[in-house]
Amino acid sequence: MRVDPQNKAFQAAFYLVEETNHNVFLTGKAGTGKTTFLRYFKQYGTKKAVIVAPTGVAAVNAGGMTIHSLFTIPPSVYPPNDPRLQVRTSGVGAVRTSLQAHFMISKAKRKIFKEMELLIVDEISMVRCDLLDVMDRILRYYGGRRDLPFGGKQLLFIGDAYQLPPVTTSDAWDILRPHYQTPYFFGAQSWREANPKLIELQKVYRQSDCTFVDILNRIREGEHTQADIDYLNQHYEPLGFDYASQGYIYLGTTNRDVDRRNAQELKRVKAPLHTFVGEVSGDFQESDMNTPRELHLKVGAQVMFVKNDTGAESRRYFNGKIGKITKIKEDIITVDCSRPDGSHVEDPIQVERTEWQKIRYEWNSEKGEIEEIKTGSYIQFPIKLAWAITVHKSQGLTFEHVYANLNGAFAAGQTYVALSRCTSFDGLKLAIRLRYRDVKVDEEVRRFAYDFADEAAIEALLTETSFQASAEAVEAFISRGEYAEAMTGLWQLKAEFPEQKERLAALEERLHLHLKALQQKVRRLEGEEE
Repeated sequence: MRVDPQNKAFQAAFYLVEETNHNVFLTGKAGTGKTTFLRYFKQYGTKKAVIVAPTGVAAVNAGGMTIHSLFTIPPSVYPPNDPRLQVRTSGVGAVRTSLQAHFMISKAKRKIFKEMELLIVDEISMVRCDLLDVMDRILRYYGGRRDLPFGGKQLLFIGDAYQLPPVTTSDAWDILRPHYQTPYFFGAQSWREANPKLIELQKVYRQSDCTFVDILNRIREGEHTQADIDYLNQHYEPLGFDYASQGYIYLGTTNRDVDRRNAQELKRVKAPLHTFVGEVSGDFQESDMNTPRELHLKVGAQVMFVKNDTGAESRRYFNGKIGKITKIKEDIITVDCSRPDGSHVEDPIQVERTEWQKIRYEWNSEKGEIEEIKTGSYIQFPIKLAWAITVHKSQGLTFEHVYANLNGAFAAGQTYVALSRCTSFDGLKLAIRLRYRDVKVDEEVRRFAYDFADEAAIEALLTETSFQASAEAVEAFISRGEYAEAMTGLWQLKAEFPEQKERLAALEERLHLHLKALQQKVRRLEGEEE
């Protein structure tokens, strides 16, 4: 897997997670590589890690389990004083817990919690405060250290607080309000105690238009101006726009609107209807599926890929890529992703059925490692009708052409998520004119970002971790006797970190001693030959 060698924040995050025990909050704007980092760590990280996410689809995409499934948490509201979370002692001295009775943690999962070194929580923005505290209570009880947050396990939180918030009904918040200042993850007591190091990925890879990127950044943080809104409204295109024939994807705010539009567009296509029923094995619920169990398609239908291509050396498609079906057979569907206006032409993609897996974790005592055990699978073509999808389902996806209808954008971050899905301003059209008040940013998120993001501290952390990682690489070269590489690395360190005089001098002295010892050995060998 390729990564940007110039992305200092990416490298620092990997070093902190892999080489230290610091808890880390990896955040960043849309399109900065948070998902890429997770895939990279899964491939190259060496710690005994477990991945969880708040929803079934997010968990499948991340290659992990849902939080509720791993921790056996029944859906509910859990205030800190809830008897179900308490540890109590009986009259005879045996420790019994209401927590133990309610959550029913199996012996196999207890072993996982005991041996796990790293817990990765993806899409942290959608995790409610009480859920994070429940995870903390369970890991304290079963994970090893009851006096430390999350039982002493290292935590990697991945997500962007400015994006979609946790679902919190008014009834649930009425119960939680006396105990929490906010329903967001950063309102949890366990978050404050974990005190994660903040690493913010800064470089945006999804968009390259600097003006568009700057506007998105201001909208993300609620710092937008009326001029920004006016600039975006240049691409207003009334609802009569035939987005379907132009290869645009419609982003709406409700399932009802999106489902109606997809059904209407499919009906308009004058071609035979084909139905493909997905094959389910084991534990795989409809809520876990990225594409419908009964997939209704026609030649001419606009579809979206819902999985990255893993079967070819060059990636033919990615999660979110849009195209049009040109041929349907029993085992192969051909999709053309060329632009309808002929401005961009691609070779047709022949798509076969693919498999999604649902997993659980088990401890392998013989190997001394955590294993991923397949508990269910779903086999279906990795496409779905895509004339329209909801903004909520679009989080994490990338589109080249977006037609956004943000009428009724009620959730904080919803407008930002919708606009930032598009790779360029040229590819964006608005079904209704944006108003200044359509951009909603939760004040609690803004305060959290302001208080948490100490730019000087972040820069110091990035500099220190970057230096430490490079210095350790030089030390490894020295230890292996690869002195030419060590000298090159040392010169690069001197050029990049001239302020680290004492540490560089110590490293140079170590290299000098090794070279001196090597010279003495060579002289000794030469003397023996004479």
